[in-house]
Amino acid sequence: MTEIPSPVASSGGTGYTPPFGPAGKSSLVDHPPWHFASDVIQVVYRADPEAVRRVLPAPLEPGPEPDRVTVRVTEVVSVSDRDPDLAYRQPEATQYGEAIVTVPCQFRGEAGVYLPFIWTDHDWSMMRGWFNGWPKKVAQVRMTRLHPLHPTLKPHIAGARLGGVLSRHGERILFAGVTLERPARPEDLPQLGTYFGVRYFPNVDPRQPPSLHELVRVQTTGRVVTDVWRGSGELELYPAENEELLPLAPRRIESAFYFRSGWTNPGGTVVARLGGGPA
Repeated sequence: MTEIPSPVASSGGTGYTPPFGPAGKSSLVDHPPWHFASDVIQVVYRADPEAVRRVLPAPLEPGPEPDRVTVRVTEVVSVSDRDPDLAYRQPEATQYGEAIVTVPCQFRGEAGVYLPFIWTDHDWSMMRGWFNGWPKKVAQVRMTRLHPLHPTLKPHIAGARLGGVLSRHGERILFAGVTLERPARPEDLPQLGTYFGVRYFPNVDPRQPPSLHELVRVQTTGRVVTDVWRGSGELELYPAENEELLPLAPRRIESAFYFRSGWTNPGGTVVARLGGGPA
């Protein structure tokens, strides 16, 4: 069989993802590291631990608190290390919404979290998530925006309310809300531990094992959390044709927060090569 040079090699190695154009500027995602900042609505609740266990892929096991689930709706700004000026030239290519479901897990005694469901409203954010083993889908994400000069929607003060809505294919999937009650500290937020992901890519020949199947540890550096508010939370999950969220419905809401966060993702580490299909 004749070996065909890869598009990366033939284009001088300047592209990071397909499509690989001659100048390398066509790539859907730029090279890491990537830098982020976000506004977050977070609702923490207790669910059926058996339902949580069923969304954990092997070799991940249930975490120390196997029934604790976190839902976040966020507005994010991100740029690559190579092109931070993109936020000026093309701001729509650096801003996105996201909704995230996080469940506790552990791997060889290391406590962490796994993201069984995650949605974003841009294709480049989806592909970047797949690098981390996060199964992102493209959807519509909207979040309340408060402004200090708005005559009715006051800034972040006690009594302010923020809601986040996720919908896809014309169906509402979830609503998460928080009514702010009092300022809190970053350490009051639940500590999630290590982020794990499962990177999976099927073989072009469906009779063959997957081309890629591995457990990864996602790395973040320089994380900063500010403007933390604690409040009462609300969470609604809705039946949807292409979703499996309802088994994770809340039994009891434990806490809710609004906060701002910034961090860098320099990449990750493969911690296990997995065989067979997506367990």
